[in-house]
Amino acid sequence: MKPWHWLTAICLVTTSACTTIGYYVQAVSGQTEILVKQQPVQKLVADPVTPEILKQSLSAVMDILDFAHTDLGLPDNGSYRQYADLQRRYVVWNVVAAPEFSLQAKQWCYLVVGCLNYHGYFAEQQARDYASNLSSTGWEVTVNGVSAYSTLGWFRDPLLNSMLNRERWEIARMLFHELAHQLLYFDGDTDFNEAFADSVATIGLQHWLHSQPSAIRETAELSLQREAAFYNLVLTARDRFATLYASGQPATEMRLQKQQLTSKLQTEYRQLQAGWNGDTRYDTWMQSQINNAGFSIISTYRLQVPQFLAAYRQLGSRLPDFYAWAVSLKACNNRERQQYLQNPNQRVTCQSY
Repeated sequence: MKPWHWLTAICLVTTSACTTIGYYVQAVSGQTEILVKQQPVQKLVADPVTPEILKQSLSAVMDILDFAHTDLGLPDNGSYRQYADLQRRYVVWNVVAAPEFSLQAKQWCYLVVGCLNYHGYFAEQQARDYASNLSSTGWEVTVNGVSAYSTLGWFRDPLLNSMLNRERWEIARMLFHELAHQLLYFDGDTDFNEAFADSVATIGLQHWLHSQPSAIRETAELSLQREAAFYNLVLTARDRFATLYASGQPATEMRLQKQQLTSKLQTEYRQLQAGWNGDTRYDTWMQSQINNAGFSIISTYRLQVPQFLAAYRQLGSRLPDFYAWAVSLKACNNRERQQYLQNPNQRVTCQSY
C-alpha cells in the first residue's frame, strides 16, 4: 500500500532522496528492523515452539498467496513467505496534510517514485510530531496507522504481525492490494496507483470468497456492505466541501459552513450506524479525521475505484486484459491516464511524458 518505504534503498546510496537526515535515519532503521526480524514462514510453521494460532494464520496466508499467484495472476517473487513480528500494532504511520480550503493533499517528492500524497514514519511519535508542526503552520492533518506496505520489488516484502490481526478475508484483500503494487506502479500518480490496487483487491476478494465456506462469505459481505455505505457517505460529504471551497466566499463564512457540514456528516453517520448492531469501526475516523486531509486520503483510495471496476467489465472481466491495459498506460501522464480510464477500449497512443 505504501510504496514510499522502498526509498530506504535509495537513501543507502544518496541522502538527496530524503527530506532530512533525520528522516533518512528513521527510514533506514525501520526497514533494517524488518529485515533483521523476518523468518521463513515454513520454518515457523514446522517449529513446535510456534504458537498454534500463529501457525494457523501463517498457513492460511500461504493458501491465500497460492490463490493470488495461480488464480489472480499476481506477482510471485517470494514476498510474504517470510514473517516478522514487530511487536506493535502498525508498521508505519503516514502523515497526510491539506490546506484549510482545499481537498488537494500536500505532496512529498522523492527520487524515482516521484511525488506522493503522504509522508511516513516507522515511529508513531515522530509522525505525530511532524503532523503537529504542519498543523501549527495552517495545514489540516491526519496521522494514519498502516498495517502493510510494498517495496515494489526492491525487497521481498515479509508478512508482518500487523497484517494478521483481522479476519481472513481482510488479510486476503490486503495481500491482493500489496501484490497489485508490485504489478504496476507509476511514479508520481498516487491516486491511480492506489485506486488500481484497491480495484484489484476488490476483484480478487470476490474471486477468493467464491471458494470459501458460506459463513465466511456472509460475514465478509455484511462487512463490505457497511464499508461501502460508510465510504459513500464520506465521499458525498466530500463533494459538499468541494462545492463550498469553489464558491469563492470569504474565509470567515467558509469556516462557519465547514462546521455546519461537519455536523451534518456526523449526524448522518450516527443515523447510518444505528442499524449496525454496535459496529463502531469508523468511530475514530469520525471523531478525529473529518478534515481536508482525511477526505483526501479516502479519495485517493476510493474515489476512482468504480471507474476501474467499470473498465474491468468493459475489458471483458478478464484480469490479464485488465492488467495489460493498465500497464499500457505507463507512458501517459496523470491527466491522460484519467482520460483512458473513462474509455479503456480506446487505443493507447501516449508516447512519453
